[in-house]
Amino acid sequence: MSPALMAESDLRSRYEVAVVELRVRVAALREEGRSSEMIARAVHAERRQLAAVFKELTPEPLRSRILRRTLAIYDDSIGPTIENLRARGKSWDDIIDSATRPGPRLSDAGGG
Repeated sequence: MSPALMAESDLRSRYEVAVVELRVRVAALREEGRSSEMIARAVHAERRQLAAVFKELTPEPLRSRILRRTLAIYDDSIGPTIENLRARGKSWDDIIDSATRPGPRLSDAGGG
């Protein structure tokens, strides 16, 4: 594996760990008695921030491929907005679940 490919793989792995770690935040907010809507809005915003940061760290040309694919799917280069998800019929709990689950790797998603 080339050093560039290893770096991309490591970056993706770090992103996946960061996304999964949002589950700890969800559990803490649930323990505090927060509503599903509040939790969904909080972790969705954190997930979008993670996506933006990691996309910025992603080297070219992969970054451009990811941004094009994300824009084509969600009409937003960072990912789905909470309004988009709600308009598609997603419940607050669905949004919490998706915010804490990494999406497919670009090669797994068939995009490019």
